[in-house]
Amino acid sequence: MSGLVLKNINKTFPGDQQAIRDFNLEVKDREFLILVGPTACGKSTLGKTSLCEYPYEGHLTYGGRELSSCTEQERSRLIGYLGHDPELLGDSIRNNVLLGDDSDVWTWLRAVCFDEEVREMEDREDTVVGNSGVRLSGGQAARLALARTLCHGKPVMILDDPFSALDRSTEKQVFEHLKELSKDRIVFLISHRLYLFPEFDQVIWMEHGTGTCSTHEKLMAENKQYAELYHAQAAEKESDGNENSGERRKKQ
Repeated sequence: MSGLVLKNINKTFPGDQQAIRDFNLEVKDREFLILVGPTACGKSTLGKTSLCEYPYEGHLTYGGRELSSCTEQERSRLIGYLGHDPELLGDSIRNNVLLGDDSDVWTWLRAVCFDEEVREMEDREDTVVGNSGVRLSGGQAARLALARTLCHGKPVMILDDPFSALDRSTEKQVFEHLKELSKDRIVFLISHRLYLFPEFDQVIWMEHGTGTCSTHEKLMAENKQYAELYHAQAAEKESDGNENSGERRKKQ
């Protein structure tokens, strides 16, 4: 069977703290999913468990093969992961993205809406970012790490809140590029934001370590907490839009 299958996944940390309970999910090739839920609900733990970074109970297979039986090198060829605090090299922007590959770095910088800012830097793509990207802003470092992840795309990509430091306009543009560049892959987008819900094949709501796989429409009708989170974000988005419109009128 192709695709990714998680069956009866359980993860317990020392002290009997159960982070994931009986999680089940089937993902077809080329599906794009969003994993959402309140803070500390198990989203990031599930992402790292899918890498076999954490030991777990249950079955996790890709293409019918149990991932825990694969070597670390085999898993690294199958699954790409971008976490909350990606490590950047104290090297140039070019080398951070390409990691020695022969590719056009501007393709990937454009994909994450970072190309114009880099062109304005004195050394452009040869600008050294410093240890862990200290010379970049939070949003720039996040986009640079995402550019690297896209440049070295894998069949399964797990992206843990890659847009957290971006404004909504930039986030929307990067998301559209991400969809186009990853249309032949399985993509998990872990987030607490819901504004892009129509763009996903599945929505996975996590709460207290358990997951509900559904659609936005069903979750809105059946899950009160999901609906409240969505309405709160929609109101925030409308407020931001009104403020931006007011600023434009003042400038005119």
